[in-house]
Parts: sequence; structure tokens; C-alpha cells
Amino acid sequence: MCSNVNFFSQNSHHTVSILTPPLSPPSALQHYECVICKASYKSQSGLTRHKNIIQKYNVRREGLYVLPSEAITEFKGQLVHVIQSKLKDHFSQSGRQTISFPCLESLFFGVFEGYIHHYNFRSGSYKCFFQGSDAYTQVANLFDNPNWGRKFFDNDQQTFVMLFDAQAEVEANQENIFNQNGKRIPKNRLKKFKLPKLTVEWKCKKSKEDAKKNKTLAGYIYLNFCTQQI
Repeated sequence: MCSNVNFFSQNSHHTVSILTPPLSPPSALQHYECVICKASYKSQSGLTRHKNIIQKYNVRREGLYVLPSEAITEFKGQLVHVIQSKLKDHFSQSGRQTISFPCLESLFFGVFEGYIHHYNFRSGSYKCFFQGSDAYTQVANLFDNPNWGRKFFDNDQQTFVMLFDAQAEVEANQENIFNQNGKRIPKNRLKKFKLPKLTVEWKCKKSKEDAKKNKTLAGYIYLNFCTQQI
């Protein structure tokens, strides 16, 4: 027994024990997570602010004209066409795919209004994310095409756009969202765990000035996703 620590005190021939309660195990830190981008917040109010900001991204900016519904429907068909062009019949061509082509901002907004999850005020770019167990059906309803992300081949083979990985989801959900100091780590688990998703981005590209200071600009749409063959 260490001499400088008194575990007992003596008084009238009775021994009184001085007990120290056991340390309580650290309680799990509660977090609130955005189901789309996986951003986590310490409070419900933080998640609510996040959702309110996203709602503002989906409000059509002043001056952005509305295209006829027929034009939007036709553009959806074109999107399905370019996605299908990346669904090859050989496993060596599976994996990460990137598509980009010129696109009017009004066309992009006409299709993806309500699904925009990120907006960069400085560059004017939009981003949508589709990921999770119901993401394929969500995009199918958006494009009005149940086969938008899969193509069938001989011998019962098919290549499809991968939007959900059950094992990766389990690993992501087991990871601590906050460290022992209560600091959020990381803000976006989609990047850390590389959960499969479809990312649709629209942004304006500007050319460099020529010798007479002439330059051009155009809107482009970008689609990033992974394919797999079974």
C-alpha cells in the first residue's frame, strides 16, 4: 500500500472504508446523418439547417427559363442513351465511368430539380448524388425507364450501374463518426469508404482568352458512376 494514499481512517476503533466509484464508460456520442451525402451533425438542429440549405439549392434562380415538358422528356432519354453506352459486355470494361457533354442549365434543372444536393455559389455548379438501396428505383422513376442503368447480353449476363454495396454500408456504419474529443470525422463518409453512387454535376466552362481577348463559355453536364457485370 502506498504511504501517501489513505484508504482507511481510524476513529473509535472502527474502520471506515473510503470507496471511489468506478469510472463510467464513455457514452456513445449521438449523431444525425444526412441519408444522401452522409454528412453527420451533433444535433438535430444541425441536420435541419443542412436540409434547409439544400431546399434553397432546388429553387430556380431568377432568369433561368422553363423549357417545355417535351424537351425535358427527350433529354431524359438522351441521358439514358449515354449511360447505356458505358455498359459494355466484357468485365474488363467495368469499373469507374465518366461522361461529359454540353448541356443547358435549364435542361439540367428541368430534370434534376428537387434532387440537387450541393451548389457552389462561386462557380455556379450543381451536384446530385444517388446512392443507397433504393437509389436505382429513384433514378428509374426520374428517367421514366426501369432499365436506365442495366444492359442485358447473351448467356444471361448483364452489366449495371452500381449504386449500393451492402458490405461497404456495414463497414461505413460501424465506423465512429466522432472521435473521443467530439470532433466529427469525417464530414463525408462517401469519400472515405467509396460507397458506390451516381454523381451528376452541372457547371459552366470558360475558355481562355485568345490573342484578341475573345473567350467563350458553355454549360456541361458530368456523370460519374461505377459499373459491374454479373
